[in-house]
Amino acid sequence: MLRFSANISVLFREVPLLERFAAAREAGFGAVEIQVPYEATPEALARASSACGLPIVLINAPLGPEPGSPGMACRPEHRALFRRELQRAAEYAHALGTPCVNVLAGRAAAEEHAVCLQQLQEHLCLAAELLAPAGARAVLEPLNPCDAPSYCVPSFDLAAEILERCAGRVALQFDVYHAARLGLDPEALFKRLLPRIAHVQFADFPGRHEPGTGELSFEQIFHTIEASGYGGWVGAEYHPSASTRQSLRWLDASAHRQG
Repeated sequence: MLRFSANISVLFREVPLLERFAAAREAGFGAVEIQVPYEATPEALARASSACGLPIVLINAPLGPEPGSPGMACRPEHRALFRRELQRAAEYAHALGTPCVNVLAGRAAAEEHAVCLQQLQEHLCLAAELLAPAGARAVLEPLNPCDAPSYCVPSFDLAAEILERCAGRVALQFDVYHAARLGLDPEALFKRLLPRIAHVQFADFPGRHEPGTGELSFEQIFHTIEASGYGGWVGAEYHPSASTRQSLRWLDASAHRQG
């Protein structure tokens, strides 16, 4: 049976962050994930998590000084800041019992890409070292270049190469939407990369809304993930086309099939 988590940075935005735990539990989710948990204290988040019985299974590492930045792990000029902010992520992961921390790479222009890739590898290994005492694992997420222009890791093949150079210390965050946006078959890609995957996220394509609003067959995608033996969480990280509650027909249908 698949275990679904709600990304409460994009879902249940109808209510304040700390109230989204209860909303996710009421909707039927078994866990939550948060892109930017740092707007609340770890103590407040831990209380909300405990009160609702919903673990926080993924957070992002701090994204960097530029608003809207997709991370900073590849940026040589942010070495000192990255280390400080990564320590903050480790503190949150420890306080929250979070098993995965998404270390987003950041942007790299073509002429600096090789240097930035080397810096990314070094920072990912550092992340693995600093997060391990907190019981957390660093994960790397490729982002499609249409939604994230100049992102340092715009393909799953490049992500796999980077993870190989990290000698298994860092895992892959697999997003169904980004695979589809790249023109790939999400099911075939998932099966190929399964040994590296520690966390899965999804949204329909196109539109990046809930399942059933685009072209993807999520009944088949969910079946493939479940049949693979994948034991991690499957995170709903989409932008609801209406209210979050109205967008959850897919979850109700999944519960009915599995129940």
